[in-house]
Amino acid sequence: MDYSLLEHIAEDLISHKLQQNGLLVAKPKSDRMGTDLLAFAEILDNVKFCRIQCKGRSLKNTKNSEIKIPKEYVTNGFIVILYLEYNDNENIQELYIFFPSDIEQWKVTPHKEYKLNLSLKSQKRLNQYKFDSTKADSIKALIKNAETNGEFNNLISGSFSSELSLKGNFECEIK
Repeated sequence: MDYSLLEHIAEDLISHKLQQNGLLVAKPKSDRMGTDLLAFAEILDNVKFCRIQCKGRSLKNTKNSEIKIPKEYVTNGFIVILYLEYNDNENIQELYIFFPSDIEQWKVTPHKEYKLNLSLKSQKRLNQYKFDSTKADSIKALIKNAETNGEFNNLISGSFSSELSLKGNFECEIK
C-alpha cells in the first residue's frame, strides 16, 4: 500500500506538534538512516538533536497495518512518531511516539527490521505512547543526553577537509 500522502500529512502534523511544545524542527533534504525530521532543543555551539522518522497509517478502510524500522536506524538519538487514523464511528487521529527502548520491544523480522502490528484493537495498547507535553519533555531530555558525534555521523557520510588562506584584500583560495 502507498502511504506517501498520509506520511506527508503525518510529517507536517508532527512538525507542528513538536514546535508547539518548544522544539525546533528541521527537514533534511535527503533521507539518511530514516531521518524525516531533526528536532533541536536549542541551536548553539555543539548543538544536539534527535532524528525522527514519521509514519502515517490509516485503519479506516482496513483492519490491519504495520510499520517497519530497519534495526540499524535505531540509536539512542532516534525516535518514531506515528500518525494513526481510526474509523471508529468518528474520525479519530492520534500521534504516538516510540523511543529506542520502545522500538526494541517490537518483533524482529528475518530482514532485521523492527515491526509493529497495528489493528483497531491497538488503540488501547498504544495509549501509553500517545504524544503529549510529557513526551515532548522526554524528547528534550533525549536531546540533552544525545551523543553529538554519533548522531551526526549517522547523517553525514564521507568527509572533506579544506584549507582557507586569504590573499590580498578580498581574495581567498580554498584548497
